[in-house]
Parts: sequence; C-alpha cells; structure tokens
Amino acid sequence: MAALPNLTVVGGESGLPLYPIPTGLVLEQNFFMKFRHRDWMKSEFRNLASREVRSVAIDLFCVAYDEDPAGTLPANEELIARLVDVPLDDWRGLCSRSIGPLDGWQRCMTDAGVVRLCHPLMVGMATDATKSRADYLEKKEADRERKRMEALPDQIRRAGASSRMAEDQDYLVRLDQYLLEHFPPPTQRRPKVVKQAMEALDALDRGALRGM
Repeated sequence: MAALPNLTVVGGESGLPLYPIPTGLVLEQNFFMKFRHRDWMKSEFRNLASREVRSVAIDLFCVAYDEDPAGTLPANEELIARLVDVPLDDWRGLCSRSIGPLDGWQRCMTDAGVVRLCHPLMVGMATDATKSRADYLEKKEADRERKRMEALPDQIRRAGASSRMAEDQDYLVRLDQYLLEHFPPPTQRRPKVVKQAMEALDALDRGALRGM
C-alpha cells in the first residue's frame, strides 16, 4: 500500500495520520481535477483490477474531490455505496474481490477529529487544487484592490475634494481602508459615501492632533 504524502501520525490512541487539508475547505467550485492519467494507466491497480472495480474506483476519486475535507471519503460502507450509486450488496461483492475499489484507501483523522478515508493519489490532487485555489483567490483580491485604487482618485474629485488630495497616495490608501471597514461591499462608492468617509477621516486626524 502506498505511503501517504505529507501526513503525520496523530498522537493518542488512534495512531491515524492527520489529513493535511482542513475541514470546511471544499473544491466543488473547481470544475475539473488534475488527474494524472499516465500514472493511472500504468498503475498496478488499474492493470489488475476488473473493469467493474476500475469504474467504481474512478467514481470514488470524483466523489472524494467534492467531499469535506476535499479528497476524502466517509469511513462507512453504506455511505460510500450511496455516493457511487452502487447497491450495498453489490458494493460488498466488489470489495470482497482480491482487488477492490477501496484498495489504496486508508483511514485518517481530520482536523475536526473525524475518521475518514484518504488515498495517496487524492491527497496529491486535493493539495495541488487547494494551492491553485489560494493563488486564484489571492490574484482575484489583488485585482479588486488595483481596480479600487484606480477608481478612487476620480471618486474623491467627484466628492468635492481637490486634485492634490486625489493624488496623495498615502491618503488614498488610508481612505480605501476606511471605506472597506465602514462601507464594505456591496456599498457603492458614490460621492456622498466617499465624502462622508473623507469627513470622518478628517475628524479623526483633528482629534489626533488635539491629543498630542
């Protein structure tokens, strides 16, 4: 049985490896998974298992990708059989073969203390997907910030402020943060809102000067 990558054994009586992907992080918004088809085609499992077992095994990978945590299966045969739409008696028959659909799957412990099943192939795919998801979200947030900062100077002018204030980069950053904290999306940055934020910042600055 292949070793599980990047998993450490949980202390205590369980002795189970700790699954590396946290509970609550699901990948159902990902419309594809990076399946290493050449590794699959050359694998001992694929070349020795029956067609029925191989078919169900592929379904298990697809189901696990959308489970919580991503890449795992419940440690309950009835639940697994339902997830792949196989009658329980048929499922047990497949699992009784010399090579069954759960070959390679091992028990693990999630960060929430729940025992699940994981597979080395799925650990790798789910880990790669979570990294790609994090990179995507970071890029998306950077794009949102860039667009906000590009639009803010004109919004300041329309609120009645001078071009000098609209060109002050330090002020733009402070105003953007104030707007995010006190007028978060979906509030639109209309002149009235921007003016209110500018007046509040001005009041804060005057208060700080009096306190010096």
